[in-house]
Amino acid sequence: MATPSTTQVDRPRAQDILAHIAEMTPWLREHQAETEHQRRVPQETVERLDKIGIFSLTTPTRYGGAEFTTRETHDIFRALASGCGATAWVVWAAAGGNLWSCAFPEDVIAPVYESPWVGNRTFALGGTSRRMSGTARKVDGGWMIKGVWPFATGSVHASHGYLAVFYDETDDSKVGMALIPKDQLIARDDWDAMGLAGTGSQTVATDGELFVPDERFSTPARLAEQIEELTKQGLGPARGGIVRSLICGAGLALGMADQAMEVFLANIGRRSLPYSPYARQLDAPVAHHTVGRAYAQIRAAGRVADAAIAELDRFQNEGTDPSELEALKLHTDAAYIWDACGSAVETLFRASGASVIIKRNPLQLITRNCLAGSTHAANHLDTWLENIGRTLCGADAAPLSTSVLERPKA
Repeated sequence: MATPSTTQVDRPRAQDILAHIAEMTPWLREHQAETEHQRRVPQETVERLDKIGIFSLTTPTRYGGAEFTTRETHDIFRALASGCGATAWVVWAAAGGNLWSCAFPEDVIAPVYESPWVGNRTFALGGTSRRMSGTARKVDGGWMIKGVWPFATGSVHASHGYLAVFYDETDDSKVGMALIPKDQLIARDDWDAMGLAGTGSQTVATDGELFVPDERFSTPARLAEQIEELTKQGLGPARGGIVRSLICGAGLALGMADQAMEVFLANIGRRSLPYSPYARQLDAPVAHHTVGRAYAQIRAAGRVADAAIAELDRFQNEGTDPSELEALKLHTDAAYIWDACGSAVETLFRASGASVIIKRNPLQLITRNCLAGSTHAANHLDTWLENIGRTLCGADAAPLSTSVLERPKA
């Protein structure tokens, strides 16, 4: 694997990005409804975010991307989600593809990330099942792939996609990743959801079979080998892999919960409580109890995040990776954070009266976005409670169904 260019790059600082997000938060909140209406992040939002350096999170560090700690990355996602949860979800999801940049030759990857671009350059998806992935067959000089990939978050503004493909008709362990220019794919513009509608997570597909040269096809085994080599050169990705991404992404849940609490407290002094003896909701003990409960849930979720972040930054500092059990515990932590924040947001929503269902009330949108995020398979608490419980009890079970990003030894 060729060594990538090591030219000096002016990398953004986390504190500067956080300051810019704070300035941009009122604008993001004002445009949340428009983001949902367009079913994608508006181009103006992308351009504004690009100017403040947000998309350095979606670029590999060896091509000028951000070199932030887990703490810094999590805090950026939390702050961004307090402005618009759907927008933050897109940035987080696009950043997840960075790992796969390590799996391809540098002369293939470098033009993808080094050419001028506004927004995220790549998106990545597929691999948990054949239904959500494509297929590939070997031919001279490359592969013929075809397929339909739903939930292509980040594809609206990207130039390339990392798409999972199964290359054996009977063996589900034979899965790889193809790097495809987006202009070679069909975008179906079919994303119309009750929550996170603004993420533009449309379906992408091939038009019949598409030829992919060998240098644009890779496997989890090759990814693991090349990450090891890059790490020896001091150019490898941050330790922690997918669980680090999920803990950073849990900042989205906390950010949406932060915004929900702000919206609720801003209105509590103006709301009455019909069919009660209280002229103002602010005077009702049950309202104080509601706020206290939601606050405790959000604070507890934040403390779980703090502990997980500290653990991941320790792995990074020590130059080690989480063990299988440690990764399982961290994954469960991320799911717990999403569940606790979803519960807190729903508590505030239910305590806001019937007027909260009106679309001009931002709390209904925040609630739908947060609950949608908590239903994602990677964030679903019941799944991870069972997984950790089964492991602690020593019960035998089949291997977990995982995405191609989580199969380094396949």
